[in-house]
Amino acid sequence: MSMRKLAALLLASALAMSACGSDSAGDDAAEETTESTEETTESTESSDDGADAGDDDGDMEEMTEDEGLARAQEAVAQFQTPDQPIGVTIPLSGTPEPKTIAWLECELESCPYITTGMQDAVDALGWELVVISSESANPAPYMQQAIDQGVDFIASSGLAPALYEEQAAAAAEAGIAILSVYDTTAPDPANSNIYTQFGDASFVEKTGPVMANWAVADSEGTANILIVSIPDFPVLVAETDAFKAELEANCSGCEYTELNITIPQLVGGEVPSAVASQLQANGDIDYAFFSFGSLPFGVTEALSSAGLLDQVTVYGQDFSGFGLQEIVDGTMASWAANPKGYAGWLMVDAAARISLGMDLEEERSAAALPTFIVEDAATAQAILDDTAGDWYPEGTAEAFKALWGVD
Repeated sequence: MSMRKLAALLLASALAMSACGSDSAGDDAAEETTESTEETTESTESSDDGADAGDDDGDMEEMTEDEGLARAQEAVAQFQTPDQPIGVTIPLSGTPEPKTIAWLECELESCPYITTGMQDAVDALGWELVVISSESANPAPYMQQAIDQGVDFIASSGLAPALYEEQAAAAAEAGIAILSVYDTTAPDPANSNIYTQFGDASFVEKTGPVMANWAVADSEGTANILIVSIPDFPVLVAETDAFKAELEANCSGCEYTELNITIPQLVGGEVPSAVASQLQANGDIDYAFFSFGSLPFGVTEALSSAGLLDQVTVYGQDFSGFGLQEIVDGTMASWAANPKGYAGWLMVDAAARISLGMDLEEERSAAALPTFIVEDAATAQAILDDTAGDWYPEGTAEAFKALWGVD
């Protein structure tokens, strides 16, 4: 995979996980953290409260550390099984009439996973899916194509509404609802004609803490973590902020350093050398957390060549296919899942409810998609073999079909 293609995938998928309500704070944080292309911020003690307690009484500090470790272990245990529930529980009020959904499939590697989920879902309902090859930076002509074809719904991933305002209004006029996943915009049917937004900030604000706790539990409360991220994206700022807050809450004995990467660095293939430089400068770092699956492309190979791979445990959030393969190969330790095909099922479920005149009562709670920590070779290989790198909550199809009253 070329670095240019990888950077494009990063952009699309980072947009794909963007969240409503986080833009302003995320933009401010991005401005502060990207003044230098390799800015780092180090915290020698993750929790001031824990350190103060230790000054007063050594036994109290030990108790606090034990409690934090126990909390981290308990949090991680909730996500160590693929048996995660789907985000909707209310059955359909009836049998929906056949409808047609146009899916604007973007040009990047993440979108076909969503296509697969949507196709399986519409097949279960007896509906039709029209797949329109789209462009992430210029979706308006493709949305217009869907409108001209007279579909009932239009679905998309990671598209900012500013890119298709005219078409959104035209779709609303024609009675065509827009379904969206992985964008920063909150659903607002009356004004934007957007009815869903699955996979928003609530998702990364869940997975960030989960993976902070993973390091706490794995290290038994002693992790010294290099946090590698791209703060240009508000969604990744939300994720790493949540990660750090959880680390500070549960691990007074943990430390972290932030390595802020820019898109030009990624495109230029500079991430492996930037990570290696940080490990060479700080031999106490023993974990490297990557906020996004494409960030560590080539990192373990570079660390191995530099004799640094044994120093650090490499892991992250939102696995890619190569990340799963590295778990199989033993060069990465764990990754949390982002269930893309499942997000496709959610959009079809929402369309079915809209077609029956039902309210989307669970749309906001379902936006925080389920996740699952992959941390062993057998599980990683099974995902690669079964879905080529995507993950579904156990029994996804059966659960939706039961709610829909179909076989």
